[in-house]
Amino acid sequence: MRLRWWSLLFVVLLAGWPAAAQGVKVAVIESWFIHNESMGDPIAVERGFYGDLRVEVIGGGPGLSPIDRTMAKARAGEIVFGVDYPQNILEARERQRLPLVVVGHDFQKSAMRIVCWSPKRTAGDFRGRFATWIGYDKPIKAVVGRNWQRQIQVVNQQGDPATLGGWLAKQYDCASAMIYNELLVIQRLAREGRIKDRYYVYSYPQFGVDWPENVLFTTEEIVAKHPQVVQRFVTARYRGFAWGFANREAAADILLKYNKNLDRRHEIEGMEAIHSIMVTPYTRQHGLGAVDPAAWDRLGRDLVRAGFYAQTPNVRAAYTTRFRSGVRP
Repeated sequence: MRLRWWSLLFVVLLAGWPAAAQGVKVAVIESWFIHNESMGDPIAVERGFYGDLRVEVIGGGPGLSPIDRTMAKARAGEIVFGVDYPQNILEARERQRLPLVVVGHDFQKSAMRIVCWSPKRTAGDFRGRFATWIGYDKPIKAVVGRNWQRQIQVVNQQGDPATLGGWLAKQYDCASAMIYNELLVIQRLAREGRIKDRYYVYSYPQFGVDWPENVLFTTEEIVAKHPQVVQRFVTARYRGFAWGFANREAAADILLKYNKNLDRRHEIEGMEAIHSIMVTPYTRQHGLGAVDPAAWDRLGRDLVRAGFYAQTPNVRAAYTTRFRSGVRP
């Protein structure tokens, strides 16, 4: 009788234990400083969309590889997700044999634009120095083709404002600009009369390169061992994005809580651009974050054509369509 009494007491105490102690600990490593492109996770945390998952949102920055940091945590036995570009995930699998797998596409279309001081009609018009960020050079190389070294010299983009200082000073003809950040800065400077010369803006699909960006990835082992956690995380993350798009002022407040250095107006303005590449006919049908196999086929084809691979890499092993968010924008 006494044994049954103590057993009952144990059950009662366990039921009253804080939910956080019972929840599964999860980390997500963003590709850059926390700002509007990564708002899904902070919002999901603050709005309680993750339930009893104890999610730590970790910002990135210059010289910090989401792939390396994600693998380090995974090897330590943690449940972890990362955000990077699909071509980087594919390269890590093919070159380093890292067991990474993409479970979500944040950006269904490219957020990168090419800004130039002279007009371009074809890939052959790109000549001289082209500035972009480290690790973001494959799209322009794919545009030019396997002999890209004969036409362009890729340089590390740097210099304020928004790393566009060198381009604004006309140290190089073309540079990369994100539609939710650098391009907004350029447009603002032009409206203020601080850019007086004509400039040109191009998208990569104009030159035949159409890849997704900002993919959510984890490891094959985490998918195999914790599929329910993966599904819950994916669903909550994209619920966070959807809530942010519908409540942009409040979303900016949450972002400032995580990164006090943000310009609130700039972040809100950029949300419309992010909305345009996340909310597409494909995600309206399949839900925010849906992985598009056709996009991976395009990526593999273009990387071979540009000479990055001698034969088509195994793109189909680099992603899974198993974890749909079900979140309609």
